[in-house]
Amino acid sequence: MSLFKQKISFIKSNPYIISGVVFSLLILCFGLYDAENLALGLQTINASVLSLFSSYYLWVGFGIAIIAIILIFLPFAKQRLGTQRAEYSYFSWIALLYSTGMGSGLLLRAVQEPSYYLFNPPVKAVDNVQLSLQYTFFHWGLTPWCFYSLFGLIIAYNYYIGGAKSFRSALNFSDKDGYFQKIVGLFIVLITIVGVVASLGLGAGQFIGGVSSYFGIAIGKDILWLTIFGVGLVATLSALTGIHKVIKYLADFDIVISILLMLFVFTQLQISQLISNSLPALKNYLVHFAEMSLSIGDFQLSAEFLSNWTVFYWAFWLAWVPFTGIFIARISKGRTIREFLVATIIVPTVATMVWFSVFGTKAFDIIQSKSISENPFNSIFTSLFDFFEYLPFSEVTILLSSILILTAIINSVDSAIFVVSIFSDKGIENPSKIHKVIWGIIITATALGLASVGTDSLLNAVSSLLIIMALPFSLIYILYVILFIKNKVLKKENKC
Repeated sequence: MSLFKQKISFIKSNPYIISGVVFSLLILCFGLYDAENLALGLQTINASVLSLFSSYYLWVGFGIAIIAIILIFLPFAKQRLGTQRAEYSYFSWIALLYSTGMGSGLLLRAVQEPSYYLFNPPVKAVDNVQLSLQYTFFHWGLTPWCFYSLFGLIIAYNYYIGGAKSFRSALNFSDKDGYFQKIVGLFIVLITIVGVVASLGLGAGQFIGGVSSYFGIAIGKDILWLTIFGVGLVATLSALTGIHKVIKYLADFDIVISILLMLFVFTQLQISQLISNSLPALKNYLVHFAEMSLSIGDFQLSAEFLSNWTVFYWAFWLAWVPFTGIFIARISKGRTIREFLVATIIVPTVATMVWFSVFGTKAFDIIQSKSISENPFNSIFTSLFDFFEYLPFSEVTILLSSILILTAIINSVDSAIFVVSIFSDKGIENPSKIHKVIWGIIITATALGLASVGTDSLLNAVSSLLIIMALPFSLIYILYVILFIKNKVLKKENKC
């Protein structure tokens, strides 16, 4: 009984857990009892945010990307993050950061996004096929990985080089801002819940689409809830084993199966077609990166496109920055800063471009060869499975894709559970099991609440919440970047 009382007392005295519980209950109650007003309220607030801050989001994305890339080439980047050897092989290291940062999203958008741009080009272009890949590269390439990487570097530097005693105290830039660190920590916990819940809800919706396609049956909301509950349970159990075991093995599995699926689609392509689509798209993306980032010149976008795509994506990546960046910092001990930046920016960007080039080119080929006048891959939940229906061995590929979606979601959720447990458990590298169990329950309950809005409304509700919460975090992020450049980078460069 005394042990039980100790556990209850520990929960009551932990502001991180209390804030997570309160936030989860609010979302759960609104989702279950007033779902329509929840979605409507979030959309109303979101509309106001977008009308005032769309340009701001564009500048934040562009600025972070430029700073992160410049850091790669500075002498500052020669420093090593800690004195110990690297914990993970290159393959597992890349697999962990990749599956945590984008795993399930790449499956959701593999053919849906490129094909959407083909039928709805963002700007006027001579070749809509190349333009479609160009904008897909833009939304999934350098900018999001720079978001993750720079924040992860700040945390890793403060912890492994700056002498911070924990990952939580790595949020401090002096001994006098303890209260600020606690407030930021609380906000990071909440925005992490929102980001991973978005992945869990949307990924579960896509998994339901795969099962429905595989068995040819309609599946209701009850199965969606059951899927979310099952994923949350497995992810919690995975987090309990630690990074070295199930989390790492799931990440390795994700990468291997993803590569196999991509290679299968590659065998269905003409290599010349792939090259003629992807290389010009890559060239235009790099040459016009500034114009695309700031929506100026020939790449000035409509307000509707900015709101629905670019600003939504930048807010989505920003919402994922805290837990993804901290997780990347946690697994990058022993790497040099340059090694860290290249592995977290250049490598995943190139891999993502190859992924979308292969799936996008084949999707274009299907649409053009069959003279399809309407986008057959328009649904974010079923597009990948509809795509495989046009290829041989569809039963096998749909089954593998469904399994991959589940493991990708689990990997995102268990990583998030691990990170928020670090915050609630004094910032230590390996938080206790009780923290992981509590956060597993909180995240799963929150996802169930949002899922109550319904599959059709889920994307709008979650995207609204992400954009709203990403705004204050972006201000915190900018402050950290300024202090990091001023107090760490420039001082080190002056010494060199």
